[in-house]
Amino acid sequence: MTVDDDRELMVRVRGGDLAAFEALYARYRRPLLHFFHRLCWDRSFAEDLVQDTFFRLWKGRRRYRPTGKFTTYLFQIAKNHWLNEREKKARRISPLSLEASGRGESNGLRDTVRAPGRGPVGRALDRELGEKIAAATEALSEKLRLVFVLGQIDGMRYADIAEILEIPVGTVKSRMAHAEKALRGLLAPYLTPGE
Repeated sequence: MTVDDDRELMVRVRGGDLAAFEALYARYRRPLLHFFHRLCWDRSFAEDLVQDTFFRLWKGRRRYRPTGKFTTYLFQIAKNHWLNEREKKARRISPLSLEASGRGESNGLRDTVRAPGRGPVGRALDRELGEKIAAATEALSEKLRLVFVLGQIDGMRYADIAEILEIPVGTVKSRMAHAEKALRGLLAPYLTPGE
């Protein structure tokens, strides 16, 4: 899979090719689900956001211009949809779920956090730790959280994050540093010594 493959598929989607759209969906459903899940910690809501993002991609397909990476284009749609939904959710004053690690999924931050033992007690501690990581990530400002999730959890390069968020690369670096510092402070009791 190359950047050109994705752009070619999207050009075909722009022309109404449903098979090309299904190929992009199959390729990017999981990365988008991962992105949204790490922002809201609610799997069902994240799945809805993925469906909505692909619906928006299909609906706006005629506006696509193959000038940059398709992933950047797709994640810009996802980011904008997230911000809109987040604002709606905030107006309704409904708190986001923190049901993160009880499903055995990686939280991304676990590499820097003590791993509890196995067995029922270890799993309970693991679930509690996942909730603390989710709460700490949720406590970040939206600007910091988006940069952190895209960079540290989804593994995107700073240049791609800058394009998605429409900010300079230097701002991405600064926000990442602030996010990491804030998370280290919030998670200090759970960090492995020396981290």
